[in-house]
Amino acid sequence: MAKPAHRFAQILTSVQEYLSMTCVVLMSLLVIAQVIFRYVFNDPLDWSEELARFTFIFLAFFGIGAAYGRCRHMFIDAFITVLPERMQGIVRYAVAVIATCFLVAVIGITTHTIIELYRMEVTTPALEIPMAYIYLVIPLGLAALIAQVWLGLLNEGRS
Repeated sequence: MAKPAHRFAQILTSVQEYLSMTCVVLMSLLVIAQVIFRYVFNDPLDWSEELARFTFIFLAFFGIGAAYGRCRHMFIDAFITVLPERMQGIVRYAVAVIATCFLVAVIGITTHTIIELYRMEVTTPALEIPMAYIYLVIPLGLAALIAQVWLGLLNEGRS
């Protein structure tokens, strides 16, 4: 398994992996509990499906940075490999800049949405958790992904 070379990237990847593993375990337990309560006890839980859905969302945003940190993201490099070495680096940095701009825009839009949801006091139907807390994983996960991208490029530049 690929291991990030930068110390901060290693720590960030490990934290994201543990959060992802926790989400998988929690989601599995919630779904199993829901099946047991629904079909064995004939008394379904009102909140387990909602919490499992939110756990899945958290898994996606924690897992994206963990996958990138372990070089598990899909990367099509057919075009880059035919370029001269110097040009390959330029293209990689250009892609990182474009991806970062996009992710920062998504973070900005999501942050605005979080503020509005918090201001309007929107809550989830079953658990009555403020939706702003659920949406908070988006900017956190994407900020960690941005950090992983740039730490990976810095490491590539050193080698």
